[in-house]
Order: sequence, then structure tokens, then C-alpha cells
Amino acid sequence: MTAFKFWKSILLAVLVMAEISPARATGALPIEAYTSPEKLEAGSFRISPSGKYISAIAPLDDRSVLLIYDQVSNKPTAKLQLNAGQYVYRYWWVSDSRVVITLAVKEGRLDTPSPTGEMWAIDADGQNGKQIFGETDDFAAAYMLESEADANNNILVALQPWSYTGEVPFVQMARLNINTGRYKLDGGKIPVRYFRIVLTDSNKTARIIYGSNANNYGQLYYRALDSKSWTLLNDEEKTKRNIYPLSFTRDGKSIYASVSDLKHPDYLIRYNLETRAESVIYKPENADIGSLLLTADGNDAYAVIDFDSDPRGGLAIFKRDAPEAQLSKDLSALFPDSLAIANSFSRDGRYATVVVTSDRNPGKLYVYDRDQKKIRMTGSTRPDLAAEHTFRVEPIEFKARDGLTIRGWVTLPSGTASKHPMVVMPHGGPYGVVDRWGFDPDAQLLASRGYAVLQINYRGSGGYGQGFIDAGHHEWGGKMQLDITDGTLAAISAFPIDRNRICIFGASYGAYAALMAVATEPTLFKCAAGYSGIYDLSLEYNQSSRSNMSAVRNYFKDIFVNDKEWLASRSPTNLAGKIKAPILLIHGGKDTNTPPKQAQLMRKSLIASGNAPEWVYEETEGHGFFNPAKRLNAYRKLVEFLDKHIGTQAK
Repeated sequence: MTAFKFWKSILLAVLVMAEISPARATGALPIEAYTSPEKLEAGSFRISPSGKYISAIAPLDDRSVLLIYDQVSNKPTAKLQLNAGQYVYRYWWVSDSRVVITLAVKEGRLDTPSPTGEMWAIDADGQNGKQIFGETDDFAAAYMLESEADANNNILVALQPWSYTGEVPFVQMARLNINTGRYKLDGGKIPVRYFRIVLTDSNKTARIIYGSNANNYGQLYYRALDSKSWTLLNDEEKTKRNIYPLSFTRDGKSIYASVSDLKHPDYLIRYNLETRAESVIYKPENADIGSLLLTADGNDAYAVIDFDSDPRGGLAIFKRDAPEAQLSKDLSALFPDSLAIANSFSRDGRYATVVVTSDRNPGKLYVYDRDQKKIRMTGSTRPDLAAEHTFRVEPIEFKARDGLTIRGWVTLPSGTASKHPMVVMPHGGPYGVVDRWGFDPDAQLLASRGYAVLQINYRGSGGYGQGFIDAGHHEWGGKMQLDITDGTLAAISAFPIDRNRICIFGASYGAYAALMAVATEPTLFKCAAGYSGIYDLSLEYNQSSRSNMSAVRNYFKDIFVNDKEWLASRSPTNLAGKIKAPILLIHGGKDTNTPPKQAQLMRKSLIASGNAPEWVYEETEGHGFFNPAKRLNAYRKLVEFLDKHIGTQAK
């Protein structure tokens, strides 16, 4: 079966790219308005190098679609439809009229997409759709290394050999033709097993490689023009600092790189490849830098996304004379109280795609015309959500009991209530994941039902430096959990929250934290709900220890203590007797990320302790529910559960 169906044209209504002015609603929207997939992925909105086409990914319930249409006429030109469970992992305009995509699969809506190594290509007019890489006798997968084809219509890719031991093999570089799919090995072996990024120079020669070793430490390699061998520039395991390459500078002699160490948030440097000299470009005090923003021609950079000066986000511009920098200033003035980013440009710089987001705006998409000095809206990620159906998000900052500064966000419902019931919603992951200011559909749904929502970036979260992440190692059920308790108390003090009506809800790790919360703080949290959760750490550790990948085994050795007593004492399944609050458990029978046995053991332990949980179990669903009816049922149960215990029906 082919992975795609190709259309030369589709209905404009399907594209949902036209400007939409939703009618004002008079009451709360139905639950599915918040839980259904967004119409377009904001970050995927791009323009072709010539400026003739624009494109975006449209998520569906169990797959995604790549949409292409004419930038000037607004007429659709192509649609790439995937099979169930398949997603557009990434895509590139490799020429003026051809797109290459890589595929990923996932087994549930909460699951992280896993690249398959397949590559497909299609022309912007919908013609010449072709799989240009699948499994071959020699190689199992291909990964894109550069985004623009050369004069011979070839792109640089990494080819992963078949592995018979289970460990990730070293990969070979090759040139892959975007029309025929033929490839030729070129560039040699990538010298690091778990590679992440390859930078090519202006001659499309691979010069910089970054990846990590089996102990999960970053390694940066460089190859000089006159050399065929790679030189290790930085080994994080030895230097205790990580240098992550982002882009070449215009002169080709240096790179922009993000530096992580244990003392500071991640910062931006310029690294000279000849002298090894570093110069700091921007060093924030509190929060890591975000993405580097490139100039229209892609040969330099002008700014980095900044979460330090304003935790809601902004730009740290370091090349103020760049035309793109002036555009960024104009966009900030045009869209106050929002984050407006020009995320792609036509080759000549005339056109730019602009993504505008905020706490009350899930994403509006625009095209800017430099010559006409005009900007027009072309789409919206959630066109059915009018302003009155969204709610403001305020920052919170507090000191944990050991003095560590913790930050997070509070979504506040509208209404005249003097004090609101609150749902604490710890994020999943947990390591390296961060809750940012912006539109969170789960938080907005709960706010629409009258609940304040607290999201805490407890230690171990991303966004605040490697030292902050490492502070969460060995702290499941320990200091990470205390951060959630301390954040809840801080929110009660800082916002109009009714301390007698607080519940906690989370997914994956967040579900673990929710069950631990009611076990350790029975008077603070009145109920808890877990969605696709981990509840037995011994089971989780034993499963990871059997992985064929050494990096996975070593990762779990870093975050857990390999001690039966420690694992047992930090497992909600063993603390069920201390849990007196009502519990809701939601899980899928095909969840391979957090296997259903986790939820089944938690349920069994609660029943044995005399506290039978409410139970939503869908045999055919994975890590999060794909099926719209089953997903809607789960969220209805969640809202009913909250209403019963801390909301409108609570005694």
C-alpha cells in the first residue's frame, strides 16, 4: 500500500487557508472545540524559495496532511494525504517547485512521533509524487541533512544501515536525487552514533556534525576543507559544557552555537572554526534562548527568540541593520501582546510567512509582502475559537523550599467569582519539557468550565539551563513533587484561588505526579486524574533496562536510583493506602509508551485499599486517544469528575 494519495487540487474549504471571521458565540463552546486537532500546525507554515507557493501541515485525528497552494491566487495546488497513524515529520522546499517530506508514526495523540526513515517528494502542482527512499537491501532509513538541492537535484542525506544487534548503527552520508530516488555514498561515515545535526557550507560540503555518545553527552565535530577526517571540537562529558551548532555565519569561517553548562541558562555564541575562539552574542540570565532566526538567503542570522527579558517571549536582535530585523520590529508593533515571528522567507526576501500567537490566540498565519508593504491573513490554527472563548495566562514565580527559583503559568477563567477552583496540570516528559506562555488547549478547556489552571516548570523541566534539568535527576516523587506542592501554595497566595477546591490532572509523567500528589498531600488536593500514566517505577525501570539502545539504558540510570526500595517508595501503586481522594484513570490498551499494565496495577491497588477509581479504558487506543468519539468521552469524564469534586456539583 502506498503511503500517499495525491491530488492536483482540493476544495479550498478543506485547506481552511482563507481568512475566517468566526461568529461570536454566546456560551461556552463544546468540549471538542478544544480537544479536536488544530486545523493547521502554526510552526509548519512556510513559503517556497521563489515565493510562488505557501504550505502547511494539517493534523487530522490519526494522521496529518501537507497542503500547498498558490501564494498570490490563494488557489490550492496539492495535497499529500497520509495513512492512519502516519505523520509528516518534517518537510522542506528543496527547490522552487518541489517538496521533500520525511514520515513519522505514533500510536496515540500524546505519543512523540517516531521517524520511519522514509522520504517522499511531490511537485507544488501535485505532479510527480514519488517515494524517493524506503527500505533497501543496504540501508533501512534516510534522514535529511540539508534543505536545498544542488544543481544536479541531489540533497545530502544520512543513510542508516540495517542493524542486527539492536543498537543504533553509525550512518553513512550520501547524495539522494529528489526526482529519481537514486543515491550515491558521498561524505563518509558520521563519527557519532546518535547524531542530531549536520551543517553544510556554501559548497554543500558537510563541515560540522553534532550528536551524543552512549552516555548521552554531546559531541561536536569539525572537518576542515582540506581534510577527510573529523576533529572532535568539544566533548561535553569532559568539558562539562555542551556546544550545539545552529548555523554557519555569512563568511563561512564561524558558526552560531548554543552553549549549555551547569551554571547558566543556554546562551548564544559565535565560534571561530579556525582559531577556536568564542565570542558571546547573547547571554540571558534566567531562561534559555530559543530558536535562531536566519536571514532571507539563509546564509546568516539576525536574532534569537528570547524568553528572558519577557517570559512570554520576544526577540533578542543582534544584527539591527538587517532588513529582517526591521521587519521583526514592525511586526512587534503591529501585533502587541503577541509573539510574531517571520519563520520563512522567499529567496529574494520579498515575501515572508508570519506566525502570530499568544495566550488567547492559538495561531494566525500571515504573508508579508515587502515591496507592497502589506500583510494579509491566510489562515488560522483554530478558526472556531473567538476571543471570548479564550482566557488570559499569567506568569508565576516562586522559591521552592530549598531556595530554587521555579516558574510557571496560571490560566484564569472569566467570571465574577471571588475565588476560583483550580486544577494543577503538571506537564509530561518530564526532562527537558517546558510549559511556555501561549495557548494550551487543555488549560483553555478547563478555564472555559470555570477552573483556574496551574502549570509548573518543576526542576527537571527544560528552558532554564542544563543545571535545572539535572536538578531533577533521582527526584521523581522527591523534590520534583515538592515543587508542585510549593507552586500550588504559591498560586493560592498570588491569585484568587479557593484552597479548598483544588484537583490535579496530568498525562504521562504528569499522571504520575498527580497520583503522587494525593498520596503525599492528602489535605491539599481533593481529587486526581491520570491520563496514560506511569505509576509503578520498578516496572518502568525494568522495561527500560531491557532496551537494545545503550543510550536509553544509561538515561534511566541517570534519572532513577537502581534500588528496589527507592523505586518502590516512589511508586503510587505502593502508596494507594495513603490515597483517600477520588481518582480518575484514563488509559489505552495499545499504549506502548506507558503500557496498560501501569494503569491496571494502579487500579488494582486502589480497589484493594477501598478506593476504587473511576475508569476509562479504551482497548484500541494508544498513548492518548486518536478516535474522536473516545477522546471526547475521556474529556467529558474528566470535566464531569472535576465538576463533581471541586466544581459546580461539589458539596
